[in-house]
Amino acid sequence: MRHSHYLLMRPVKAIQFRYRASEEFSSLFEEFRLMCNDAIRIALQKKPKNRFRLIELAYPRLKEYGLHTHYILSACEVAFGVYRNRNRKSCPYIRSAFLKLDNQTYSLNHLLLRIPTTPRHFIYLTLQGSDYHLSFMDDPTLKRGSITITGHAVIVSFSKGISEVEPLGYVGIDLNERNVTVSDSLGNTTVHHTSEVAEIKERYREIRAKIGRRTRRDNRVSQLLYAKYGQRERNRTLQRLHGVSKAIVERSKAKGFGIVMENLKGLRKLYRRGNGQGASFRGRMNSWTFHEIQRQIEYKARWEGIPITYVNPRGTSSKCPNCGSRLVELEGRRLMCPSCRQAGDRDEIASKNILAAAFPAAQPSKRSREGERDDDSNPSSRWMEVDSSVIDRRVNGTTA
Repeated sequence: MRHSHYLLMRPVKAIQFRYRASEEFSSLFEEFRLMCNDAIRIALQKKPKNRFRLIELAYPRLKEYGLHTHYILSACEVAFGVYRNRNRKSCPYIRSAFLKLDNQTYSLNHLLLRIPTTPRHFIYLTLQGSDYHLSFMDDPTLKRGSITITGHAVIVSFSKGISEVEPLGYVGIDLNERNVTVSDSLGNTTVHHTSEVAEIKERYREIRAKIGRRTRRDNRVSQLLYAKYGQRERNRTLQRLHGVSKAIVERSKAKGFGIVMENLKGLRKLYRRGNGQGASFRGRMNSWTFHEIQRQIEYKARWEGIPITYVNPRGTSSKCPNCGSRLVELEGRRLMCPSCRQAGDRDEIASKNILAAAFPAAQPSKRSREGERDDDSNPSSRWMEVDSSVIDRRVNGTTA
């Protein structure tokens, strides 16, 4: 893998540290929340075109809180982000307790964090971190960015300058409800199973339904339970997706490959109420974690300088990756090509078509498909010759 000299990226990674909160933080959280909501109201009234204009408009009002000037700038940044992305049917406001500060506001010496409250008055926090956290703190090549402080964690953003690598090949990634299938330009295919994630989603859908039935008369209790179990679901889901995305990026880095994925923006629109699908099916599809796995793969790849390409998903599961002919369904999830007289797994075919959509020259040669595979590729996913009579029956719509 070679590093190109014409494109310098600055990827960002957020690292979470634990800390012990104090009473002083509770009041600071509340005042910052009120400042953000005041700034949002001013934005809705004055309709500023950018956050700098909002700072000019909101500064006199927010100055009355008596906090350090940097909190005014941060509150306006948060407020303008909410204002710009607001739902026009409702009036947005901040509910959560948090602080956001730029890198000019705080100082961080090893694990000792100092942040201002009022002018010439500071709060000190001792962060809790492992060797993994310390590796970011002690790396002189990393630049610290903004921090976000919640009731239980301090999230520090780090960035670094890195040249985008010039890949030696590519991998195409097909995302499915129960697996992530990866095919590379050498002809290797690896399947990462995510059935456990789908099972977690199903289990917590049942829990939410039970909460709704048992607490329908007490909205306060139901919201607390939804939040509690929703956090558990997110934690367990993210943990398992982290393992999959890490394995994909590490393998791509080791092989010197770039990454190709489908552009799935707008996919949720296919599973709205009224589209003729059952409630259970819509629930499964709308809880599918395709966006999160793509997000994890992308930010980890960017951190390593690995280029990411997105392609149109149209037709990736319906045409032959070798000749482009329309495929015919066999039993289960297998498809066959009447022209090539070969059959393969639907997900492998999709991953190869994704790869070919971005880089046709990256398609594996016949020689690589027949034998030059890595030991850890999935042998069951190889293309197999199909008897001519089977193809003829399928094409003609007859059965044996």
